Amino acid sequence: MKINFNSKFSNDKGSLLFVCVKGKSLHKYLIDLDKKNSNYVSNAMKVVNFNYKENNQLDLILPKGSKADRIILVGIDEKNSSNDLDLGKLGSNITSILNTNKIKEISLVLEEKSFNVTQIAMILYGMSLNTYRFNKYFSDKKKIRANFIEKINLYCENHNKISKEWKRFNAIKEGVFLTRDLVSEPANNLTPLLLSKEAIKLRKVGLKVEQLDEKKLKELKMGALLGVAQGSANKPYVVTLEWRGNKTKKTMDYTFVGKGVTFDTGGISIKPSGGMEEMKYDMGGSAVVLGLMKTLALRKTKANVSAVVGLVENMPSGTAQRPGDVVKSMSGQTIEVINTDAEGRLVLADILWYAQKKFKPNKIVDLATLTGAIIVSIGQEKAGMFSNNANFADEVTKLGIKVGEEVWNMPVDDSYEKDISSDIADMKNVGSGRGAGSTAGAIFLKRFIKNTIWMHLDIAGVTWAKADRPMTPKGGSGYGVRLLDELVFSNFE
Repeated sequence: MKINFNSKFSNDKGSLLFVCVKGKSLHKYLIDLDKKNSNYVSNAMKVVNFNYKENNQLDLILPKGSKADRIILVGIDEKNSSNDLDLGKLGSNITSILNTNKIKEISLVLEEKSFNVTQIAMILYGMSLNTYRFNKYFSDKKKIRANFIEKINLYCENHNKISKEWKRFNAIKEGVFLTRDLVSEPANNLTPLLLSKEAIKLRKVGLKVEQLDEKKLKELKMGALLGVAQGSANKPYVVTLEWRGNKTKKTMDYTFVGKGVTFDTGGISIKPSGGMEEMKYDMGGSAVVLGLMKTLALRKTKANVSAVVGLVENMPSGTAQRPGDVVKSMSGQTIEVINTDAEGRLVLADILWYAQKKFKPNKIVDLATLTGAIIVSIGQEKAGMFSNNANFADEVTKLGIKVGEEVWNMPVDDSYEKDISSDIADMKNVGSGRGAGSTAGAIFLKRFIKNTIWMHLDIAGVTWAKADRPMTPKGGSGYGVRLLDELVFSNFE
């Protein structure tokens, strides 16, 4: 979708979209057009009792000789007109209207007195997010979910500032779309090797990227990660990414760590067949991290940020690790593997340790589709958040509400430590019973954090949208890119 920024409205005929806000406040161009057409628009609004409530719309074909052929009016509840998130949803609704009417090009006219620069960028952001489609594998064009909108001509007085602000939101969109693409790919076309190559492509946007192969992982003694990978014919990889937006300081502000299990059968503790196809997106944490790093590089963040993703496939075979095996992690701690389907935490154990050792970040955040238990606990509206620092948890909670990617603070205190005690090793990889399964996973990860502010986001419930939502078409959601970009932006921009 191409966006042109203009200061003055043109007289070219075509479909026009006027957004009505702040009660009955109409744009001056609409008022002028109405007067020249014998109050055609205002009379039509009275006839249908256009009441300006959110998403209320009126589609008009104008009389011959008008500046425009067609106008679509969209109402906004005045109470919500200053909320950035609601304006993003408005933009998403506009795209839905355009697609329903199969409109390819529109003129969007907005008044600066009704919106600030960020809010206008948010409307465009919401419109853009709803254009995403993953149609790659359809041979029958009738099955393709079409997106018709190709071009937006935006008319606003302060168009230069809006264009600058849009660059940031467009970078976020690019990161979200990359994340959605990756989680949508079938596992046969996104093995650990292929996913590592997707990460390497990000060198093009200025990121420093390093790929570690199986030989290097053995040298680093990543026994927990390698144990997960040993049942698959597809070799494991770890990829690191780095961006230094402030070269005057050596410290790394944030390191983001992502679980990248490109397919998870459960291993020897094999999953039921029903729904197993969904495990293609068990690499969702790594996809978010890659999308985030692309965003940060594209908008040239002033922060120093790095990332580590662990890429493996968890398969049952004659070489797969068994329940009861004991593996030694890179940290030196030993782990009794009770359930081979609790594999993501084994991958994260080694890459969390490696990330701290390599980058020494001030704060570290890991993302993983770690547990089904988090869906049982809080559903699919929020991510489960676990942190060893209350202030950091409060900050991310507030940011999640602001951008619409909410988290819920979950317990990870020492009272749960006994739950992963093992009789023959330093710990086991699952809890003792059916309760607090997500916390057991987080407590396990906490064992591999050393003197660093840390947060674990369990995104199992929010990585995939099973139905269309505002700004999120059915499929990969891209959850986490906007949230973590806002975290970096609010602290360093």
